Amino acid sequence: MRVHTPDQGQIMDRPAASNTLSIILAGGRGSRLHDLTDSQAKPALPIGPSARLIDFTLANVANSGMKRAMVLSQYAPDSLHRHLETRWPQSGKAMPLVIEIADGGTFGGFHGTADAIAKVIDEIDRHKPRHVLILAGDHLYQMDYHPFVERHQRSGAQVTVGAIHVPLAAAREFGVMTLDAQGRIVAFAEKPACPAQALDRPGFSLASMGIYVFDWSFLRALLSEMVLDNAELDFGKHVLPVLVAGGQAYAYALPGRAAADPLWRDLGTLDAYHGVHAELRDGRIALDPAWPITVRPGERARDLRSLLHGRPHLTRCSVGEGARIGERSVLDDVVVLPGARIGRDVCLSRAIVAGDAVIPDGFDLDRALAIDRRWCTISAGGIPLISARALESFAALETLLAQHALERLNDNVPLLDWTAQASRTPVAAPRG
Repeated sequence: MRVHTPDQGQIMDRPAASNTLSIILAGGRGSRLHDLTDSQAKPALPIGPSARLIDFTLANVANSGMKRAMVLSQYAPDSLHRHLETRWPQSGKAMPLVIEIADGGTFGGFHGTADAIAKVIDEIDRHKPRHVLILAGDHLYQMDYHPFVERHQRSGAQVTVGAIHVPLAAAREFGVMTLDAQGRIVAFAEKPACPAQALDRPGFSLASMGIYVFDWSFLRALLSEMVLDNAELDFGKHVLPVLVAGGQAYAYALPGRAAADPLWRDLGTLDAYHGVHAELRDGRIALDPAWPITVRPGERARDLRSLLHGRPHLTRCSVGEGARIGERSVLDDVVVLPGARIGRDVCLSRAIVAGDAVIPDGFDLDRALAIDRRWCTISAGGIPLISARALESFAALETLLAQHALERLNDNVPLLDWTAQASRTPVAAPRG
């Protein structure tokens, strides 16, 4: 089986870039991230000190020589809009990318990824593209899109789907493809219970990256017809199965850059989100320096550590721009998001601190979890998420414990008895 990958040589002449419009789907919440996406869309999540997740996709567009991008937003878009409007214009001549924002609220709401494209047909038509490059704004990866579009042109496909190998155990969360010898998709299953194993890599499935190239005239006609019969319209659930059945859907495998393995991270869980910060912090992610983003994940990290030197004690931490950490606080393996406030004499280890968190002086995470673990969300891998909502739950728990203490002391109940009883009292579990 052959999966098509691009030539790694430098491509100087890029005619496909001039007639391709990049459309970035950035309206999803990412519910498995719990409190982190209470008030912002997943693509707006901070990565490193000052970048956002969507910056990686936008950098791919700009570095691929494409000049136009349309960002489709919907869920809690304010944070995302502010970032795009304040950070990307600063890219200047190095990355001359014109970004247009279309929010679902203006178009009656987007009901699925393909419905979002159908709702903005008139806006796309104004750009008169020959091809549309439909991208997900919530993955961390580096990719040259120009060979992707060129492959689509040469094949005569109705759609070309970006593909990545993922372990079988994780493949249930993706659309899984089976290819023939020419790279044609002969079978496609959206989030299958039993994912098919890739023929070229045992133990892995070939998964859709959620990115596609279409001829605009073809996609425009297809969506205009399909939207009439579907209240919800999604590429993975509805559009791809139709095109695969027609035999004109092809796959294109994400290549590595600078002789490294392909870089692609789906940050759909708290464990993945915490883990990618550790990889960036330790230099274990092979980011190609010749493929920069507007705000690099490690930018100003050294200056920030110098600023905090001698006050808090930080080891293996990622601290976002604008976060504050008080004197004598001890943090180990903690991701502190931009805007977080951590008081003095605080002890935290292996955790995520949300940007809206205000942690009081003297807070000890281990002690708080020993009292009751239900006041915060804890990931499958055991990583607590400390947010404003979680801290409110913990404050309510402490109030409850104090009330129990007073009642039991008045009743002459021994200290050990009332503390044990109070810790068993149900506490409202965090939402999500």
